[in-house]
Amino acid sequence: SCGAEKNMADITQMQPELSQMKAISELATMECYYHNVAKLTKEKEVLWWDTSAELWIEYSGIVKLGVDIANLDMQVDGDQVTITMPKAEVLSCQVDQTSLNEDSYYTTREGLGAEKINADDQTEAIKTAQENMLENVQSDESLLQQAQQRAQELLEQYVKNVGDAMGKTYEVSFVIADEAGTNTVSTDAVSYTHLTLPTKLE
Repeated sequence: SCGAEKNMADITQMQPELSQMKAISELATMECYYHNVAKLTKEKEVLWWDTSAELWIEYSGIVKLGVDIANLDMQVDGDQVTITMPKAEVLSCQVDQTSLNEDSYYTTREGLGAEKINADDQTEAIKTAQENMLENVQSDESLLQQAQQRAQELLEQYVKNVGDAMGKTYEVSFVIADEAGTNTVSTDAVSYTHLTLPTKLE
């Protein structure tokens, strides 16, 4: 009977925990996969004629969207649970290095004395590709709304499951960071991957 009393005490003390909510928010992260071609052009005037060199890279990329858990907060007041969270945003934007091989890129040169495509040009093309992926996702409100809704649904379900275990019904409300007067994390912090491509330059 002592064990039963201890279990009842544990259940009575249960309530939603912020640490668990942060773990759930991480699980709620959405991944979007992209397949595209990046292009870089180098133009230069040599003597009396124009020259150009172009690089095309076919790549796959992964963009992760979700809620920044550093700005997640919660308050419990009786049966009322208020969750403060930022808007969903882009958490990372990277080209999948495993999608790159010797057949992933193609170069052309026109004009006598045209510059060669070098490793720095490859890096710049990949960075441009990642920036394009980022811009595409940031301009797609439906994707960001899906990520927001997914996080809120999982958090609300977690709170209700805790309530069910206690025989209690929680009312859950959300306050989005902008409405709370706080700032969302800037997507300028998105990380860009530095890739080493196969050496097959003309």
